[in-house]
Amino acid sequence: MTPVQVGIWGASRSVGQRLSRLLHEAGDVTVSLHPGTFPSAPETLPHLLILLGYPESLREQVEAVRASAGGEQVVLVAALSDRTTPESLEGLLRSGVDDLLDVGAPPPLLRARLRLLVRRARARRRRWDIERELQVRVGQQAVVAELGRRALANMPLPLLLEYATERVAAALGVELAKVLRLLPDGREFLLVAGYGWQDGLVGTFRVPAGTDSQAGYTLRAGGPVVVEDFARENRFACPELLRRHGVQAGLSVPIFVGGHSWGVLGAHTCRPRTFSHDDVHFLQAVAHVLATAIERREREEALRESEARYRAIVETAVDAIITIDETGRILLFNPAAERLFGYRAEEVIGRNISILMPSPYREQHDRYIRNYLETGRRRIIGRGREVTGLRKDGTTFPMYLAVSEVRLPDRRLFTGIVRDLSETRRLEQEILRISDEERRSIGQDLHDGLGQMLTGMALISQSLARRLAAQGRPEARELEELTELIRQADRQARTLARGLIPVELEANGLQAALYRLTRQTEELFGIRCSFEAEKDVPVADNMVATHLYRIAQEALNNAVRHGRAQTITVTLAADDEALHLWVRDDGVGIPEKLPETAGMGLRIMHYRARLLGGHLEVRRREEGGTEVHAAVPLTGRVLPADASQVLPETEVIP
Repeated sequence: MTPVQVGIWGASRSVGQRLSRLLHEAGDVTVSLHPGTFPSAPETLPHLLILLGYPESLREQVEAVRASAGGEQVVLVAALSDRTTPESLEGLLRSGVDDLLDVGAPPPLLRARLRLLVRRARARRRRWDIERELQVRVGQQAVVAELGRRALANMPLPLLLEYATERVAAALGVELAKVLRLLPDGREFLLVAGYGWQDGLVGTFRVPAGTDSQAGYTLRAGGPVVVEDFARENRFACPELLRRHGVQAGLSVPIFVGGHSWGVLGAHTCRPRTFSHDDVHFLQAVAHVLATAIERREREEALRESEARYRAIVETAVDAIITIDETGRILLFNPAAERLFGYRAEEVIGRNISILMPSPYREQHDRYIRNYLETGRRRIIGRGREVTGLRKDGTTFPMYLAVSEVRLPDRRLFTGIVRDLSETRRLEQEILRISDEERRSIGQDLHDGLGQMLTGMALISQSLARRLAAQGRPEARELEELTELIRQADRQARTLARGLIPVELEANGLQAALYRLTRQTEELFGIRCSFEAEKDVPVADNMVATHLYRIAQEALNNAVRHGRAQTITVTLAADDEALHLWVRDDGVGIPEKLPETAGMGLRIMHYRARLLGGHLEVRRREEGGTEVHAAVPLTGRVLPADASQVLPETEVIP
């Protein structure tokens, strides 16, 4: 327990010594004796002040004590004298004296009175210490609260750090406060904010980050470090920055941002000092507020950089990028999308994505999203497919669409990447046109060239065989066999020619060509293969007829070679809007997943169907085998179809 400080002013030597002896007997005290009167402007005040003198002088001294800083903390006692009157006592009480003391009382009584005064002084000192501690704590809490408010108000970080050091110095009653930031190399701190330091140091001065300094030791320790007197400190030396400013004591705490060392917050004083637990907790609270503010600024900066990178990628992307919400409302429309669809972004932002789709996809889109949100069944999300887009001018074009889903805490977003396939389709059509021209050229050469040569050879051989037979030569029979072989070769060459240019060589067009194709398949592979037509299906466009024939030809080839089918049926039909071709077999069925190196014929079948504005569907039949269905619009437009019917190039329906 700290001794109670007692000051006795104006007592004679004998009275002062007597009071001092009795006070020491009364409790743990330190006594100072002063023969003169109490000064009007004292530097310090004791806990218990006993004044002796005449009433008029005592009243002036009491008023001076009460008017001084901290005067309310003192227990003030006036000693009675032979000149004390009731009027003077009344004046002393009004001036602020706490108690009266009769120094002439018997020793036991005087000792008891002094003991009570010492207890009273000790209790008042304790009360004032508690009140001061509460005031300091409330002040510190107010500093933390105001600092947090300014951080939430997005006060610039340099200003926030400067404000923090200023308020820390005031709240702790120290001359210096600082914020040191650990530089990226981890070897030095930079003084980024401070209060009380020499001009020009903040923002330029660097402190070593090793454990031989208080800041470095604090960061390595990971907790608060208190130095009550650098003269007695043996954990580290007093750094140059602190020695230059006459620092003798200090308190420092680390600042951790995102789990990483960011820097140190410190407070220093130029006199020895004991920092309380409340002081430590206060500085830690300030460091925590600063760490939160710094982390928030870093996250915001990282977010701004990320947004800038994202914006640069989106705005410079070659492919169109479109983002919609769960209702189909367009949220993002990048410049490539503007060029592709002919709309400006401000024309479509907030509108439904269906404005970019032709019928019937426009009417079906919202239902598709609603079904996905309710059932979770995907048809396009997370995968790509070819669809048809609608430009602002009303024209349509083929495009490849890949959709991804982003789940946010309160909603979902869907981002589509769109690539125009118009040029791709044109090139594919050109490749198929060249391929078909080569087929026709080879077929024509077989028919008009090789076929006629074989016919001529057969006629010559037959004439020669007749002459030899008339002469009775035995070679005539062998020559007749050779003639028959030449005729068979002629028939096979013409059959190949019809396969290469089937529609142009047939008077009845596609139906006759398909019928002949099924007959040839039976003859070549020894299986049952039939052709059915519900009614006459005239196909005036030779390109349409040729592509459908090639699709049937490839489907038959796949059924025999890969499906090991024994029965195949080819059906041609038409309705009011579309021309339909089915090829059904009883084989093993198409695999659910095709090998990566296989499926070129299937891709070409899809290409041919798309070039005609239609679609191709390949599925496993419930009764076994495979069904290939090609649908081509009679009017040259895309057929009304459910989204599941338009398949990627090598997709099959199990």
